[in-house]
Amino acid sequence: MVQIVFQLRFAGGVVLAGAAQPEFALSPAVLVGAAGWLAATWAIYLMNGIADIVEDRVNGSSRPIARGCLAPGAATSTCSALVALALGCCAQVSVGMVVLVMVMLAVGWAYSFGPHPLKMTMPGFVTSVTALGLLTYLAGGCAAGGEWATPLFPFGLVMSLWMGLVGWTKDLSDVEGDRVAGRRTLPVLLGDRRARTLMATVVLMVGWGFLATAAVVARHVLPAAMVVCAGSALVAVLLLASASPADRAVLRRPYRAFMATQYAAHVTLLLSNT
Repeated sequence: MVQIVFQLRFAGGVVLAGAAQPEFALSPAVLVGAAGWLAATWAIYLMNGIADIVEDRVNGSSRPIARGCLAPGAATSTCSALVALALGCCAQVSVGMVVLVMVMLAVGWAYSFGPHPLKMTMPGFVTSVTALGLLTYLAGGCAAGGEWATPLFPFGLVMSLWMGLVGWTKDLSDVEGDRVAGRRTLPVLLGDRRARTLMATVVLMVGWGFLATAAVVARHVLPAAMVVCAGSALVAVLLLASASPADRAVLRRPYRAFMATQYAAHVTLLLSNT
């Protein structure tokens, strides 16, 4: 699920950059770049799985390393091969793609590892996750040979903020494991109810802010903005609904709505700009 949505972000960057070019045509460089980016995001996800074994097991996560279906040593070896593949593919596209994928891998590593992993605090989480999203849109634009700035905003920026500021809804179901790992997430710091209220406020600000911006200055992404706005309302409703701490499936509903909104927004963007 995570890898597919990163590929949708990459495709979004390709479409937005391509739309700004009078005679844009899908080239082999885009497909090679997409393969390289898939290898990079896959490696980052495996890094995180290795780093999160303790809390994932406490939380009852279904990720393969936590379940014991994938040995950490095998995951580490796979990461190394994927990093090499990512760099090799991106080198076939352009120097810009190599720079972007190197930064992407560095942010992904810093999120999970190092003396002060970015995942441990809310500022670190928001900054790193937003950066991972924005780098992906920029990489898609770079692979398409388009300009990075104008055509990619506001969609790339807002959807990256959607990742960073709404993706923390996943923390609602992971409180026990996060406490064990020493992570200072919103539910750990504020408690469940206050965290939900703050999350609902932020998600509505992102959704309605995107819709207002698109209506005024970026009508080419207005259909996608409408989807995000509707999704933000759904996420907010689910956040403000009561949930039993023992019911993990219910606790994850806001996160699932967050993910579904991402899928719907990107599919809408692709269909309305191709």
